[in-house]
Amino acid sequence: MTVLPNTCPAAQGAGVTPRLAVVIPARNRRGSLPRTLASVLSDPRPDIELVVVDDGSEDDTEAYLASLADPRLAWRRLPVPSGANRARNEGAALTSAPLIAFLDSDDAFCPGRIERLIAFFDANPDVACTIDGFKDVADRRQRLHRLPDPTPDAERLRRLLLCHCVPLTNSTVTVRRSAFASIGGYDDGLYRHQDREFLVRLGRQHRIAFGKAVDVLKYREANSMSRSHAGYIAGLSDFVARCEDYQTQDYATILSYLTLRGVLKALAQGSFGVALAEIMAWRRASNLPGGFGVVTGYFAGRRQRRQLEQSLAQAATTSAE
Repeated sequence: MTVLPNTCPAAQGAGVTPRLAVVIPARNRRGSLPRTLASVLSDPRPDIELVVVDDGSEDDTEAYLASLADPRLAWRRLPVPSGANRARNEGAALTSAPLIAFLDSDDAFCPGRIERLIAFFDANPDVACTIDGFKDVADRRQRLHRLPDPTPDAERLRRLLLCHCVPLTNSTVTVRRSAFASIGGYDDGLYRHQDREFLVRLGRQHRIAFGKAVDVLKYREANSMSRSHAGYIAGLSDFVARCEDYQTQDYATILSYLTLRGVLKALAQGSFGVALAEIMAWRRASNLPGGFGVVTGYFAGRRQRRQLEQSLAQAATTSAE
């Protein structure tokens, strides 16, 4: 195990050329990191790079990482919290493998995933990125998210991503290093909808393919961002500001639906304080629809989104955000 300075590549055994790098951003994840790291390091392949970027944790994450001794594992610590996207970009820069797989610090890879990914990209040189299905694990229950087959064409995929019709988690994203570098990686100023924005931007230049496998476990912990609705509205407004498609009339009703849904989800969970904060954020948001028309737009947008899902060969479910 290696502690990485700012510019040092991850160490590997002598004569081993890395085939795939796994990048994990972590903040205050001492409890879940052993499970996450074990899901990668249990693979015996020597040509794996695993880099953990500790995003200014205040728990024992740093001490735990320092206690490990696998030569395939390296880590570095950011002195102050800078967000998961910056941590992902920093981690990717510290690796050298031609393939980069991302994994959140409370999720896990299933056995065989790394082998399958390497074989897939070897067999499909025209594919720059894959998104796979996953198992959503929350409160001891599992929900299966499979992706549609076949992958929609680029224009339709972009629309599905914008309308939140594709189940997503960063832990199912694997990308060629060259494609990742060509778009500058993740947007480190965006704190919600990170995977969606990254894929929308990547899809403008590169081919994205849906995987048929379901070999990622997505754990919904009590402190997971995916279980918190706080900040959803502000994040959606930031996403809209970065995406010119959303400025067109084609997405007016979808945006009404997504905006109001963010508030309704908080209310449905009994998080009235969060719902009120989201309403206030909505009033301040300059990139989201407002006024009473949002209510009628919500129902129209929900119908539009359902029609998009039903048009797929296999209807997609949508992950919580």
